[in-house]
Amino acid sequence: MFKRYSIVNKLDGITLSFSSLYQVGDSQNINALSFAYAVQREKEFFLTSEGSFDSRVFQAPLKRPSIDPAVRVSRLNLCPIKVDQVYIRATAFSSIVHIGNTSNVAMESRVKHIRQLESKIDEDPQTFETIDQPN
Repeated sequence: MFKRYSIVNKLDGITLSFSSLYQVGDSQNINALSFAYAVQREKEFFLTSEGSFDSRVFQAPLKRPSIDPAVRVSRLNLCPIKVDQVYIRATAFSSIVHIGNTSNVAMESRVKHIRQLESKIDEDPQTFETIDQPN
């Protein structure tokens, strides 16, 4: 991997969370992985036993795009990477702010969202999916 200087005068970030990264400079490999299980309810209550990463969302293999080795790139980098100022409001869920060179990057974020709504007495019960409470 070709190496060169990365010069950053100022990097401001407010929020960095959930398997995210600020990287200034070169890196050989970056692997970011984030799994989230989110339950949203109309009525607030919390069950300590709920949520499982056994769901197909988290277990199914990802289909990665094929890599075409026939692609050839030729570039001439004579000067360093110079960044005066970067302001980042938020970085989350396997995202990366990177200033520099990287050879290999693999990023994955899987989220299972569940919304539980209270049923209304006058509504047809067939229009809503019923979600059982976990054991």
